[in-house]
Amino acid sequence: MQKLVLLGAWLVSSSALALSGTPRLDWLNKSVKATSLPHNGRPTVSVFAQPDCAACSLQLGALSALQKSNPKLQITLVTEQNSAALREYLSGFALKPTVYADTAGKSIQALGLKTLPAVMYVNAAGTVEGFYEGTLTNAETRELGTALLAGKPVPRLTVPGGVGSPAPALPGVNWASSRNHLLIFHSASCRFCTDQLPHLLKYARENPKVAVWIVAPGELDAVRKQFAGASKNVRIVEDKTDVSIGVKLASAYRAQGTPTQILVNSAGIIERRGSGFDIEQVNPFQAGTLPLE
Repeated sequence: MQKLVLLGAWLVSSSALALSGTPRLDWLNKSVKATSLPHNGRPTVSVFAQPDCAACSLQLGALSALQKSNPKLQITLVTEQNSAALREYLSGFALKPTVYADTAGKSIQALGLKTLPAVMYVNAAGTVEGFYEGTLTNAETRELGTALLAGKPVPRLTVPGGVGSPAPALPGVNWASSRNHLLIFHSASCRFCTDQLPHLLKYARENPKVAVWIVAPGELDAVRKQFAGASKNVRIVEDKTDVSIGVKLASAYRAQGTPTQILVNSAGIIERRGSGFDIEQVNPFQAGTLPLE
């Protein structure tokens, strides 16, 4: 999976997971017309991929197997390339896609894609029934595609720490105590964390009803100093192995680096997650970006 974000000072290892990406619940039940992608009235799987992406090759292989067993399934390959090299690349797969050369990247921009590959399941009416950024396994690709062709509801896949899944326990925190909880995995020595800091502090001041939890994997004294002037809704949690759940929070939430931002609602369900920070491209604190209850 290609990540289009900036990560900071630390990484955590994680065990293999079936779904390596993020469910895009924000696009469910919307018309594919809003993406500028073509649709001909048939159940369609649109896959966003490019030749230099290893994970994309895995996804195209899974879709090849799906189409082989379901030859009526329409598969649209959305790519920014339209070249002989692309045709040579596709010759290595049994897949027979319709190629949509989005050379201007309009659909990618409309969807706000941050990772490749990405897979979108669209029914005959042109409504998005499933959308995932990241690689689906052969079994998941087949499960979703088979349901789409049969006109049945497309299953919703989640993974621990992913959007739509229950948030792992945060020691001493009752999710029902606030309508919105914003978890920030933060390292004092991470450059992108310090870049994010003034925007995060401003956001916390302007949204006093949002419970902001700064999850610190280390350097606790330095982190406390950085947040010494924060508003009262900002609290620091040390990320250490918790005896009640047996795992570190970074592992439980699949946070692969700092900063990582995770929004949890009052029911304890993860509504949004993001990683990295860049004032121009990856700024979760822009107005309207975080979907508060």
